[in-house]
Amino acid sequence: MSIVFSEENLILRKTLQSFTGENAMLCVQCKKCTLGCPSAFAMRMKPHELMRAIQLGLTEKIYWSGGLWICLSCETCNTRCPQGINIHRLIQGLREMEKKHAYYNPHPAVPAMFRLFLKLVNGFGRIYPLGLALFTHLRLLAPLKDIDLASPMLMRGKWKPPSLRRQGTNELRRAMAIVRDIEKDREPMALPTAHG
Repeated sequence: MSIVFSEENLILRKTLQSFTGENAMLCVQCKKCTLGCPSAFAMRMKPHELMRAIQLGLTEKIYWSGGLWICLSCETCNTRCPQGINIHRLIQGLREMEKKHAYYNPHPAVPAMFRLFLKLVNGFGRIYPLGLALFTHLRLLAPLKDIDLASPMLMRGKWKPPSLRRQGTNELRRAMAIVRDIEKDREPMALPTAHG
């Protein structure tokens, strides 16, 4: 069976390439990314399958698989890729583009935790475990979900109040502001779907 790459199914690849600078067409389906991926067992669409779906322009299939939010961002796929493709950057690009659509996400807490993590790092210069747990559970409307973990965390000193005068916090905030400005300039286009 031969595959014809029409302009319509190349839209995803071209949009992603302009947004991330990565060319998904370089993927030769060696599966090294999937073989090294620690979360591949939980993905409906494995990393090499994701790359093929990008090549074929299967936008809805990618988003409805939910695999984008299972990625641990460990970048093992990048180090194993013989073609030098930054697969993690492509996944991040797809996550950014997903904001413009209402696709299924089997793990709705993950995007919320991701954004909360960045806010806490921006505010305190490092991760604040109590804040992350508390605000994530409040966002999910389940404030008492992991209450049984409170005592062990308290005994291990994991709930220390955050220090507002941590060295390097201001420099980190400036760096994050620069990245946000760059990302605003590279705002991804909305992708057309099969439904319109």
